Amino acid sequence: MLELRKKLANYQEIFYMLFLLPMTGMTSMGLNSEDRIYLYVFAVATLFLLLKMAVTDFTWREIVIMGIFTLLLGANFLRNGEKTLILTAMGIFGAKNVNLDKVMKYALWEKAVLTVGTLTLVMAGVIENVGIWLIKGDDYLEIKSYGYHTPNMAYANIFVILLLAIVVYREKIKWYVYVVATIVLYGAYKILICRTGFLLWGVLCVAILVYRIAKRFQWQKLYAMFFIPIPAVLAVVTMIIPVIAQKNEEFSIWINRLLTGRITLVNFVYDEVWTLVLGHMPQESYDSIYFHTLFNYGWIILILCLVAYTAGMWYCNVKGQYYITIALGVMAVYGYVELLPLSVLWNLPMLYLAQILFKERTVVHE
Repeated sequence: MLELRKKLANYQEIFYMLFLLPMTGMTSMGLNSEDRIYLYVFAVATLFLLLKMAVTDFTWREIVIMGIFTLLLGANFLRNGEKTLILTAMGIFGAKNVNLDKVMKYALWEKAVLTVGTLTLVMAGVIENVGIWLIKGDDYLEIKSYGYHTPNMAYANIFVILLLAIVVYREKIKWYVYVVATIVLYGAYKILICRTGFLLWGVLCVAILVYRIAKRFQWQKLYAMFFIPIPAVLAVVTMIIPVIAQKNEEFSIWINRLLTGRITLVNFVYDEVWTLVLGHMPQESYDSIYFHTLFNYGWIILILCLVAYTAGMWYCNVKGQYYITIALGVMAVYGYVELLPLSVLWNLPMLYLAQILFKERTVVHE
């Protein structure tokens, strides 16, 4: 048995790919846990992940940390059924001894092929292009979803493809590629009316431009450090803005128009969250990973997630993975008004958080 385990340990990376890539493929095709095929793929992919972890050697420190997170997330799942962070934890915990750069490259091309394929089938009429009524500004508009559950999911897929391209190819990407990508995303914005995604693309382009300028002066490490506090800052902002909106009607009208009524929804339950050690019963969905995590997972998990995300960004910066640090920072901003970045299948750069979990001695030394 030990001899078999040793032989199978040589295929850890393949087992991990057989978990992550099928699951990423599901999101790329617009499928989620509401679809039966997604559940079948998840069941098979989970078996490969369990096999991968069974042949991986973990230290006691790693086992304790993973155990604490697993118990907290499991208890919360039994409490209210919230499961997004469980999948994210599975992706990160399984990433030991895996070449994450290679994973990103495979995920990029898989996502590009399947997303383009899905959009092509929709435009060819093979997949129904369902319209969804959404609030945009002061009006309700019917927006086509192009094969995805919402137009925002369709836009997010295109955004993530381009983000992964930057993460994978970094300095190799020339300025004209950014111009073409901006034109593509602007066209997608006019069709899908996803303002957040297009604005975040602009933020990402400016961030990369400033990084390249900073690199000329050897200031790239210092520059990347400015992205590290973003999750904590946005978490604090998430808790402050509803209070200001309660006390200032003019500000409330402005901020709710800007954020499509999100602050009003938060204020309905704002007083309840201060006592949430674990998640609320029943669960509710909020279009912000910060308030959604607090409401549905509680303070303990929120704080642990913020610490893990921030520490992971710091370690990427220590290792000189500046593009990863920037990508994680931008996705943290995206998560302020979207829920998708909470899932590792959408926020794939989160896999790099595994580095700080599985590299304790290196971190301490550095």
